[in-house]
Amino acid sequence: MRTDGVAGRIMQQRVPDIARDGVSDFRHLSPQIHAEQVHTLYGQALSAILGSNVAVPILLSAVVFWNSVSKPELLAWFILMCGTAAVRVASVRAYRRARLDPTTVARWHRHYTLGALASGSLWGAAGMLFFVPGALEQQVILGLVLGGLCTSSVAAHGAHLPTFYAFSLPTMLPFVARLLVASDRTYFTIAVLALVYLIAMCFFARNFNRTLIESWRLRFENVGLVAELTLKKEEAERANVAKSRFLAAASHDLRQPLHALSLLASALTGKVQHPETRQVIDEINLSVESLESLFNALLDISKLDAGVVVAERTDHAVQVLFEKLQREYAAEAHTKGLRLRLMPSRMVLYSDPTLIERILRNLISNAMRYTDAGGVVVGCRRRGENVRIEVWDSGPGIAPPQQREIFQEFYQIGNPERDRRKGLGLGLAIVDRLARLLGHTIELRSMVGRGSVFAVTVPRSRRTPKAPRVTGRSTDADVVLAGARVVVVDNEAAVLNAMGAILRDWGCRPILADSIEAALAQLPPAEPPPDAILADYRLRAEQTGVQAIARIQSVWNTRIPAAIVTGDTAPDRLREAQASGYRLLHKPVPPAILRALLCDLIRK
Repeated sequence: MRTDGVAGRIMQQRVPDIARDGVSDFRHLSPQIHAEQVHTLYGQALSAILGSNVAVPILLSAVVFWNSVSKPELLAWFILMCGTAAVRVASVRAYRRARLDPTTVARWHRHYTLGALASGSLWGAAGMLFFVPGALEQQVILGLVLGGLCTSSVAAHGAHLPTFYAFSLPTMLPFVARLLVASDRTYFTIAVLALVYLIAMCFFARNFNRTLIESWRLRFENVGLVAELTLKKEEAERANVAKSRFLAAASHDLRQPLHALSLLASALTGKVQHPETRQVIDEINLSVESLESLFNALLDISKLDAGVVVAERTDHAVQVLFEKLQREYAAEAHTKGLRLRLMPSRMVLYSDPTLIERILRNLISNAMRYTDAGGVVVGCRRRGENVRIEVWDSGPGIAPPQQREIFQEFYQIGNPERDRRKGLGLGLAIVDRLARLLGHTIELRSMVGRGSVFAVTVPRSRRTPKAPRVTGRSTDADVVLAGARVVVVDNEAAVLNAMGAILRDWGCRPILADSIEAALAQLPPAEPPPDAILADYRLRAEQTGVQAIARIQSVWNTRIPAAIVTGDTAPDRLREAQASGYRLLHKPVPPAILRALLCDLIRK
């Protein structure tokens, strides 16, 4: 929003105070409005001065009164007019060159008002001096000229009523008085009409002035509001950055011991046979799985924020996905006493199968979590060139005011105690972000007490998806991992110990190092290269796992299969790790996934 001249400079000085104090008390705005009045007066001063003090006097002197009044008086009046115009023009030029600040506004205001008063007084003198008894036509012309000057004064001086009065009243009132003194009915009528006209112009100028002041007040109010909103936005952005940094730091620091705990619990499971001890270990594993669920949800949010999730659209059959989800959620539905049906479909989608699966997983999990009786039904409907996948539930339903809020992070209905068994409030937020990433539409219909329907609209493919290739590779992990030399680089001692324990259980020969230098010291070039490298992304001395892998590979000048295992969730670090080109896993890594990764790396 633009604020010109000294008013703009004053406003720039005042805006922070207005934004900080609020904009409900507009007494703050008086200096700005005063400055804007002065700026408006001087902004159109040259045309007003040259018209009223030069052009019109020349016309009257040369055409109307040259042969009717005393030429010395006429010339003296005209010279005074031109002299006043010269002084006023010089004042305008000085105003435009001056370094303006709030302390000089009143002085410039006085200068302009005094100049308007001088011009008005000279016109008032013309009404007295140029009165020619019996020359009705000349008096009418003079009255029209003076009335026209009052009319133009509304536009030229209406921004500031004292200036308007300083010009208009001295211009008209002497002329009216001279007409009344003439004791002629015609002149009396002209005087009354001129007086009524002057009063009308005063009312019009007053309304014009109010309109201008209100528009300025609203403009400055809006400037204050924009400034306040800008400050609030900046505060929110700083808070969001601080939150992201905190989550990234806390997530990394918590994932490290959790990763070690997960690996140690898994290694311990196969060593303990006592039933009561096994039960305790099973409870530990359940708690670890709950923590892993929390961190994975936070990681999904971070990855979406970081922009490292890239959609890879392919043709894939809905039925394959439905059968997989049916197998996975059947046991949970049975445990809760719910009916779960995924309706058979021949539809073929054109989208990212992994991301669509994640969307449906979250929708089905959300439906089953909040449904205590009845069931969940998932089906497809063809909608032109699209497929509408709907997830129906017989849960409690969602009230209209909450139907937009549930897609926000950590928002949950009916879980003020934050019971983790009811979820974390991140599932639908992830659904919303994944749908926006894919360009798909998420819709919700719900009635309190009648259940809800979540629907995602996906482009339809007319092709038949290709069947997955069967590679024929061995799936015997024990054979693949037996005797494998695996380098683990991680600066956390607990993680190294846990990785060493579980790798030895799998038959591997781990080489554990807490730095790049420690790893190189255990890898003499005369020996064969290791079979795989697992490196944490963030190492000591600002080093990274990517650098560790590159240094180890350089010893043998060959590409050794490697993967990055990180506990970082910061968007910048995720982008850096993703750009390395290595397989990326996020702590805590379930032992089964880590085992499958190692097998895949070593087979290559």
